[in-house]
Amino acid sequence: MRGPLRMLAIAAGIAAIAATSFAADLKRQPSPELRSLERQVSLKLAHLSDEGPTDPAVRAQLHQALELDASAEKAMAAGAYDQAEENLVKANAILGRLGM
Repeated sequence: MRGPLRMLAIAAGIAAIAATSFAADLKRQPSPELRSLERQVSLKLAHLSDEGPTDPAVRAQLHQALELDASAEKAMAAGAYDQAEENLVKANAILGRLGM
């Protein structure tokens, strides 16, 4: 009888560890607000890129916003959501100054 109880205890321990790991993964997900900001910035960048600005100053700002967006994507992939949000807010501000 001792063997089955030991196996049951091991299985319960594994289940507890898996549940804790799953809960931790849920906490590391980006907020809905961050996802929404990411979508907004991406759509604005796509629209502005499609227009193909010819003014060098506008192109430079677009390039800076694109770099911030790419940096935010990398930060999100790494779970650095605060850094991602900071980059997206900066990119969105640049796009706002460009009339987007």
